[in-house]
Amino acid sequence: MNYFLAKLTLIILFSFISITSSAHELWLEPENFITQPNSKLNTHIKVGQKFRGDKFPYLRSETKRLDLFLDQKSITLKPRDGDYPAIQSPLKESGLHILSYESVPEKVDYKNFEVFKSFLQDEGLWKRWSKENPDFINSDIKETYTRYAKSLIQVGAKSGEDFNTGLLFELIALNNPYKNTNEVEVLLLYDGKPNPNSQITTFHKNRNQTEITKTKTDSSGKATISIKNTGLFLLSSVYFKKSDIKNADWQSLWASLTFQKQ
Repeated sequence: MNYFLAKLTLIILFSFISITSSAHELWLEPENFITQPNSKLNTHIKVGQKFRGDKFPYLRSETKRLDLFLDQKSITLKPRDGDYPAIQSPLKESGLHILSYESVPEKVDYKNFEVFKSFLQDEGLWKRWSKENPDFINSDIKETYTRYAKSLIQVGAKSGEDFNTGLLFELIALNNPYKNTNEVEVLLLYDGKPNPNSQITTFHKNRNQTEITKTKTDSSGKATISIKNTGLFLLSSVYFKKSDIKNADWQSLWASLTFQKQ
């Protein structure tokens, strides 16, 4: 099988998988979260549950925007359909690099209302939604979902800070998790404004074990996440609202942030 046929096969395969992967987390997972200048960034787009999932190639048709930043300045990326790992770039300089990704909206039709209810319960959204929308209970739910994913990559010894990269729904680390710290304060933004009283789920993976904890943002949209133990961290939050997209009643926005603690 030649290179182009192999790439086409990957695109077809993962396009099919993406159709079946609704209502799961999407996150960015670099092969190395901590590296040195003049190395190469290889990052997988992953979709799954409980910090376990499938690796996706880069697909232009499923990507609205993709950016890599250093010191709040954009680094040019040149992704190609079928790239695997999905995101590849040279890392020339020292500092905290921020990778920011937005998917195109996808649609899902919940024929089984209990599956939809379970999703809202898991994300801490059911109580409010069911109270505000009693006429929709036990009905078919037509929803669109969009993923907003970020990853923090530490290159060399130079420090740096996360910032608002302009995603509609975004998690921002207010202190650098690669410094000597046992906690990270995060800010959750929706449309550039703090999003209070919203659940953030933290997945902490060390070797083959994953620990899951949940917390809520305060009135200023902030939450403190414990990172006492080493391993990989995935922070995830969901915003649910009435849809402004045709052919759907509801819209979910998924924000994620990944980093490593050594």
